[in-house]
Amino acid sequence: MGSANRRRHQVALASLCLLISGAALGLSLDRAIQLAQTNDPWQQGNQLRESALAAEAISASTLPDPILNFGAANLPTDSFDFRQEGMTQASIGITQRLPRGNSRELMGKQKRQLGQQQAMLRADRQAKVVATVSQLWLEGYRAEQSMALIERTRPLFEQLLTLSRSNYSAGLARAGQQDIIGAELALSRLDDRVLMLKQQRDKARDQLGEWLGSEVITVFSASTSQDILAQYIDKPHASSTLQAHPAILAIEQTIAAAQSDVALRQAQYKAEWAVNAKYAHRAEDPLGNDRADLFSVGVSVDLPLFTAKRQDQNLSAAQARVEASRTDKALLLRKMMASLQAQFNRLQGIDERLTLYNSRLLPKANEQVRTSLNAYQNDKGDFREVIQAQIYALNADIDALNLSIDRKKTRATIDYLLTGERHE
Repeated sequence: MGSANRRRHQVALASLCLLISGAALGLSLDRAIQLAQTNDPWQQGNQLRESALAAEAISASTLPDPILNFGAANLPTDSFDFRQEGMTQASIGITQRLPRGNSRELMGKQKRQLGQQQAMLRADRQAKVVATVSQLWLEGYRAEQSMALIERTRPLFEQLLTLSRSNYSAGLARAGQQDIIGAELALSRLDDRVLMLKQQRDKARDQLGEWLGSEVITVFSASTSQDILAQYIDKPHASSTLQAHPAILAIEQTIAAAQSDVALRQAQYKAEWAVNAKYAHRAEDPLGNDRADLFSVGVSVDLPLFTAKRQDQNLSAAQARVEASRTDKALLLRKMMASLQAQFNRLQGIDERLTLYNSRLLPKANEQVRTSLNAYQNDKGDFREVIQAQIYALNADIDALNLSIDRKKTRATIDYLLTGERHE
């Protein structure tokens, strides 16, 4: 079996070289995240919304445009002669409306608060992109690495098939046709697993394509980022961290804008004033004598006396929106807290299983492969036991890989939930 071991090492070395060369040309997780964030049109749309709200804040804080009036008054209907009557006059006037209370300042403040919210939404979007792309990339990476494990193991199954055929041809008592069929069946099952994994990899590629634009994904190369062991976070710390999460801060801006709307509705109980001024020109009298021109100035005010159907209802609605936004914040905090606790529990369970795999299951599986093969070669074991030991070792390797990928996916979710820790 010395030549078989050398061949196995050569195959493993060739696969490793292929993975290394693919890593140089493939798509790493860091690169995928960078491309997704760069090619995210949502960010541009959000910045445009922020610019629009900034412009609206300036507009809302400005006095309304004055109204210019032209008119002719007291024209005689018998002749429409401008000079016939002394009361006839041509006038020009201007009216400036003064909005209720400090409603202008409140409307500008509300727009600025909604504008500030956009930056928080952008931070939350960036964190979500990292989490989403990480999940998709890791699914593709999982499938690719599983296929690599199968391909590295395939030569061993091929050698077992060759061995069973040789023993059968030699007419050894321990060899039977069922050994050949069992080895062929094991290889066919490997082919089926590879096909299934290719479908999973292609699905991950298609889903990533939505985020990466025109980037062509060849292979999922190993990420350059380090996977740091996540530590348990206690509830008080988690609560303060989640309070600083961009999604929570965005809701707080919604609450602040709703509170400004309450103040704006309260301002509607105050009177709205308008100042107007008018200049009136009078023509000469029929004898050619000048008539004095006239100037008028006045103030008008509306009186919000009947408030039950309008102001009271608008204020009640604004106050209800504030409380609804506070409820949204409380629900989101509760959901994020529960998710964070669940992810930490999941991470702890995965770490415990990985420790078990690395310390006991994987070494025992490899030992079982060697023991069963030696027993078969010495006429003390069954060929089916050799096949089952090889399959069990391969499944253990793939299970360990799946746990490692699940751990990284869990970390991606935790990193999103702890985004507030990086914004404090």
